[in-house]
Amino acid sequence: MIKKTIEAALFLNSKPMSVSKLVEITQVSSSEIKKALEELREKYDEESGIKLVENGNTCQLIVNPEILSKVRDISPYKDLSPGLLKALSIIAFKGPLKQSVLVNTIGNRTYEYAKELENRGLISAKKHGRTKILKVTQLFIDYFGKEPAKTNLERFMQDNDGEDNSEENQEETKETPEEQT
Repeated sequence: MIKKTIEAALFLNSKPMSVSKLVEITQVSSSEIKKALEELREKYDEESGIKLVENGNTCQLIVNPEILSKVRDISPYKDLSPGLLKALSIIAFKGPLKQSVLVNTIGNRTYEYAKELENRGLISAKKHGRTKILKVTQLFIDYFGKEPAKTNLERFMQDNDGEDNSEENQEETKETPEEQT
């Protein structure tokens, strides 16, 4: 009965659910929830059209990425508002990118959009100085079937181990035409 309840809750909810929320629904321990989730993961293996994905302490049922292209037009996150889709598409296309850049692009609603997309498990937001670095998650890649290519910002972040290299600092290190010769 526990496994059926968890399965139904995940099926009905379009957003990732936390283990604590599943504990609240089922009134059983988190270890029992994790055991049931393991059984569901086995049930929804690669032979199934549905897949159980876990992201941190949350889980969600999604369409198996192998068949997503055949059924995508039926319901590709239709509950995402146009603003959320715009923010997500910019993050996917340009990301990883600074949240401050996204704010400059689409305005102050960015903070609300980023929080909602992070809650849904579609993006991650990592603190970087006074802003955050936004990038898509594995759940995004699994659901939409597209992995974004690495961008200059991500390579920059890896090369500099998070050092502050803002535009002001980068401009200071640029050589003038006279210095290049």
